[in-house]
Amino acid sequence: MSYLEQELRALQASDETVFDFIQESTLAGLWYWNLTGDQEKWATAKFWRSLDYEPDAQFNQAAAWKAAISPEEETATAEYIATSIADNTYSFDQVVQATCHDGSTMWLHCWGLVLRNNLGQPHRLLGVLVDITRQRNEEISAQEVAGHYGAILGNQSVYIIRTDARGNYTYVNDFFYERFGLDSKIIGTSSLMSIIEEDRAKCLVTVGLCFEEPNVPHQVILRKPYHDNAVKSNHWEFKGIVGSNGEVVEIQCVGYDVTLLVDNLERSKQLLALTNQQNARLQNFAYIISHNIRSHSANLTALVKFLQNATDEAQATMFLEMLKTSTDKLAETIINLNEIVTVNNMGLQPKEMRGLRQEVSRTLEAMNVLIHESQLTVTLNIPEEVTVQVVPAYLDSILLNLLSNAIKYRSASASPQLTLDSYREGDYTVLSVADNGRGIDMARNHNKIFGMYKTFHDNEDARGLGLFIVKNQIEAMNGKIEVASEVGVGTTFKVYFSEIV
Repeated sequence: MSYLEQELRALQASDETVFDFIQESTLAGLWYWNLTGDQEKWATAKFWRSLDYEPDAQFNQAAAWKAAISPEEETATAEYIATSIADNTYSFDQVVQATCHDGSTMWLHCWGLVLRNNLGQPHRLLGVLVDITRQRNEEISAQEVAGHYGAILGNQSVYIIRTDARGNYTYVNDFFYERFGLDSKIIGTSSLMSIIEEDRAKCLVTVGLCFEEPNVPHQVILRKPYHDNAVKSNHWEFKGIVGSNGEVVEIQCVGYDVTLLVDNLERSKQLLALTNQQNARLQNFAYIISHNIRSHSANLTALVKFLQNATDEAQATMFLEMLKTSTDKLAETIINLNEIVTVNNMGLQPKEMRGLRQEVSRTLEAMNVLIHESQLTVTLNIPEEVTVQVVPAYLDSILLNLLSNAIKYRSASASPQLTLDSYREGDYTVLSVADNGRGIDMARNHNKIFGMYKTFHDNEDARGLGLFIVKNQIEAMNGKIEVASEVGVGTTFKVYFSEIV
């Protein structure tokens, strides 16, 4: 035995402050129980203070012990004592769950020592208590987290990915491997490369948020190619994981397939757009019925009444001529309405592949006399190989309307010119029809150009139906039409023919 140890033992026996210092500063308390009587129990004041009790009021009170130590814990301690006695050993250790005065739980590691009398019989228990509440709670929390993430990692309906701070794969769950037809060779490679190019920018934006706000989930929808080359949409939750240095060292990604949801949403948008178009058409029909036809009806009724009350043959002849004119106008309105109904009813006609330059040339040839009379100069820049998917009758109508408008509304002061170009833009083949004619005041009329019965010049033969029908025809083929114009400069129409079959 070291002389220092001998000195400390002697000092402890002679000076009680040494013992008090050791048990007060390093322990959560001491137990000293009588094993031969009625299980009398004593504990140091430090023990009761650790449980937020007033120690002076608790010494040796059975009720206080029952509140602090449950019967199950006392039974467990008794079993440890009995085992120690049976094995002729002197010590044991256990973890005891104690209840604080406020009802919270405190975990104590108890090292028990069974003391024997001169006859070798056990008669006292000395318990040394250490507070391990923090460690125990951390252990429980770690077990819960492990169980939680274990369930997630084993889940076969979500994708689990982890990448390092540079975006390289560090972990991928089996479900991700299976769905995307990948294997462990991707570990260490860039995760960005498995995302379609169009979505990589918003992926990087989301990753940037993970660095700005670590430990906060950030949502994004990204598209990836599956093992069958089909592109699928997936909802992802990214979260930046901070390391011991306080910086983001890892990105945790949890995702699931939302392709059906995204597709349905896109179809809903298309349906909404179609519904809006149909509503606009219904408004035009309502205009015809409420205004034009009712006006014709009221006029005809009045003329019939005048005709019935005519006082002489001359007056009757006049009213009859007026009546004929009104019926002709009504017939024209009905014909116009029939044209529009025909366009709407033919919306599902099959498309055919047509050469755009050839179709434009055929229309120009049919208008040869008008072009010659108007001295219109036509520049055709459409390549021979350009084709469009169209309903042939619609294409004929669209070209005839746009080309005839260039002649009808040509400039009175400049040599009329018409230029036709074509180019590809996304999923569309675009036909550009540009003239140097009178132009349209877009500031006043940009919302009216494709409306029914909307005219912008004083031509007597203008009905205001051509552009309305053109717009309906191109939209019926899933295309669109745009216009740019300036008064005295000219007008350019851009017709977008959809190439999606």
